[in-house]
Amino acid sequence: MTEPYRVLHLITRFLDGGAEKSVEQILSALRTAPEQYDLRVGVGAEHASERLDALRERGIDVTVFRAIRHYNPVTALPAVLCVARYLKHEQIDILHTHSTEAGVIGRWAGALADVPVTIHSVHGDPIASDRNPLLNATLYVFERASAPLSDRIVTNSVRVRDTYLDRGFGHPDQYEVIYDGLDLDAYRVPDRWDNLPSADEPVSLLFVGRLADGKGLFDLIEAVDQVAGEHPVKLDIAGEGESREELQDAVKRRGLEDNISFLGYCDDVARLLATADVFVLPSYREGMPRVVTEARAAGLPVVSTTVAGIPEQVSHGETGFLVEPGDISELSARIGQLVASPSLRRKMSKQTTADLSRFTLENMEQSYQSLYRDLVDSIS
Repeated sequence: MTEPYRVLHLITRFLDGGAEKSVEQILSALRTAPEQYDLRVGVGAEHASERLDALRERGIDVTVFRAIRHYNPVTALPAVLCVARYLKHEQIDILHTHSTEAGVIGRWAGALADVPVTIHSVHGDPIASDRNPLLNATLYVFERASAPLSDRIVTNSVRVRDTYLDRGFGHPDQYEVIYDGLDLDAYRVPDRWDNLPSADEPVSLLFVGRLADGKGLFDLIEAVDQVAGEHPVKLDIAGEGESREELQDAVKRRGLEDNISFLGYCDDVARLLATADVFVLPSYREGMPRVVTEARAAGLPVVSTTVAGIPEQVSHGETGFLVEPGDISELSARIGQLVASPSLRRKMSKQTTADLSRFTLENMEQSYQSLYRDLVDSIS
């Protein structure tokens, strides 16, 4: 019997984000592949212990590399050396890195350890308008220098791929576009329009995501404040993160406690989507946010921004509205337009559930199985 291929998935943080869900789905796809893989996961210092325990219960070996930290240049070189030692000692055949820091650290470690195959997955564009220009410049230099060390660079949208190529990050032959997949049926709401809110009931807006910089939540609070002056509206914010206290203070200062609620972390996103009327994600930086696909599957019109792959998910004026990140006036206007018009929400809802075949879990799993099959052939 042929020895299984030893695979390490390396990710900066393992919390509750979309990148972590993608890693779990790729692991599941590889476990059902015809080829045999010995699957391992390496994570940085910031992680949720219960999620790592869940991986171990599935028989996946987990290693914590404490030197891998979020945007910490002091620990970057020790992290490269530490990961390189692991790769060499464990004789890893395929290194698959995820996210910016692990992507840079892992690819240089892989080069030092002479790993046969290196894949890098881009889950979001790290260079964004709301970030410090010096940080953006640093990220540009490291991403450009690390790209040639990748046998494949996987993006979850065509727009992100094209952006990376325009910046000179690698060459076209390295790139593969694989959309994040999900179980669409788990989010569908057949009777979506059976119980519309009455004219005096508030229209329900929903945000789901990490409460952190880059998500545009302060913009959303200001936009809701503007809309609430003209229409009955409420916003539920589902998620946790380092900005929660500051966001709650902003809500109190504006006197919006009756309009905006913080739900904390919710593991039943489908239930929240089923009871909402409009989904809002005013992010400054994303990749291809799976929660937008979840909202579409649930029949919700989406108000989001023009960043990264979101325009591949939301067709402006048909399945929702897209605004420039930071344009609070336009954000407020588009939310208000949907809040004021049940007929527009109904029309967009019917359109938003169509043409989601690119985002099925089956397509994602088959694409990753095919990618790995092609690469292991090169090892053999």
